[in-house]
Amino acid sequence: MKVILLGTGTSTGIPEVGCGCPVCHSSDARDRRLRTSALIITEGGKRILIDCGPDFHYQATRLGIDRIDAILLTHEHYDHTFGLDDVRTIAWRQDIPIYGQQRVLDSVRTRMHYVFSDHPYPGTPRFTLCPIEEGSDASFELFGERVTPISLAHGSLPIVGYRIGEVSYITDMKTIEPSEWAKVSGSQLLVINALRYQRPHPSHQSVEDVERLLPELAVRPKLTLLTHLSHHAPSHAQLEAMLPEDLQPAYDQEYIVVDEAGPRILPLPEYVEPYSYRDMGRIAYADAWALQKELFEAQLKAKHEHRPTESFLLFCEHNPVFTMGLHADATNMLMSEDFLRENGYDFFSVERGGDVTYHGPGQITGYPILDLERFGLGLKAYIELLEQSVIELLAFFKIKSGLKDGATGVWLDVGDPQRERKICAIGVKSSRYVTMHGFALNVNTDLAPFQLINPCGFKEGKVASIAGEVGHEVDFTVAKHLLASILHRRLAALLPPRF
Repeated sequence: MKVILLGTGTSTGIPEVGCGCPVCHSSDARDRRLRTSALIITEGGKRILIDCGPDFHYQATRLGIDRIDAILLTHEHYDHTFGLDDVRTIAWRQDIPIYGQQRVLDSVRTRMHYVFSDHPYPGTPRFTLCPIEEGSDASFELFGERVTPISLAHGSLPIVGYRIGEVSYITDMKTIEPSEWAKVSGSQLLVINALRYQRPHPSHQSVEDVERLLPELAVRPKLTLLTHLSHHAPSHAQLEAMLPEDLQPAYDQEYIVVDEAGPRILPLPEYVEPYSYRDMGRIAYADAWALQKELFEAQLKAKHEHRPTESFLLFCEHNPVFTMGLHADATNMLMSEDFLRENGYDFFSVERGGDVTYHGPGQITGYPILDLERFGLGLKAYIELLEQSVIELLAFFKIKSGLKDGATGVWLDVGDPQRERKICAIGVKSSRYVTMHGFALNVNTDLAPFQLINPCGFKEGKVASIAGEVGHEVDFTVAKHLLASILHRRLAALLPPRF
């Protein structure tokens, strides 16, 4: 199991707005604390978020979080729940379960009425509210892990912490009954709140309170980290020096691995992009082709020299051009090359697979230069990934699409001879698992030039565009960004997990 502490500060964070104290002006990055939250990664790779405060957007984007599988709420206060709306961009494909006390879930339902009404506001997150039980037998199973709620008091407010396997997480605690505190016993890692070092607070405990509680456990955690710290606590460096080795201040983005070897604080693994993206805009085919070949040859050379390869995703629109694949049938070009050039079309024979196709304005032409071995893909699986990515994009525009037996690309009304038409062509070159060329998706494309060819070698083949299907021109930038995001997610998922 792995734990990432997304935030370790109290409700006002550190630095506090308008404060001139030494901690708020510390040069030590560990003294800069966002509102308290944690991400648990199970042995099976599932991601459980504990609390979702107003800093979640920043916490998630700086860490590159693109998926949450469940959320556990400790209580309903602003600094623990007001980031839930920011989960919307990763919670629209499937429901995310939220676990908490019934009172807490009722608060979420009331506050986010636009999500839970009979007619939810478009684009809102999809949540399933899951009330938890409390008491001695209140544990439940979540992604193969045993989750045990720990009842405690935040002043006079009854709230919960959680034990997940060998990790216990408690925040905003003032008092706890011995029977509930005993649930922490034997944890390898305990993350627990401590607002200040000594001065009492009506609803939060201090560092000294934690020091008094730990010996009451039958089996003390191997490591206890202090969270929900305020600027009135000593600085991180001071706390580190004052406290024993097994009781230390936490810090934002702290990464802890918990396994049979015990809890270990390790450097947070670096984020690795699946590719570098370039939007080349409107570009002549010859220029894009030259860049493709340059990048392609550079990756082949890197592989030959046993150096790491790079990956690229190039998006562009072309000036009107026809291209013939390596094994294309010349009879599928219905007009002569001279006729095409006289009428303003360029013409190229290229090294990709596939037959003849047309590229022009209003079409997303994508050229992924990828080392497929880096993603664990063969050529067939790679082409399927491109096809499924386009199918997902078309679903966003409420266009039902699919695949055609014996043909690459994405099609509409497959199996209906009168209506079947192609909306996306795919043609790829691969050498030593490095790819070039790619796909052409008709978005706002003028389809008339396709009448000058048998598209992709299909006699009397019909073509389609997104604009033609929805009945109006669509925002080209939105279409590009959505497709790039889909490809990014699908390719990133094939890389070794970051954590």
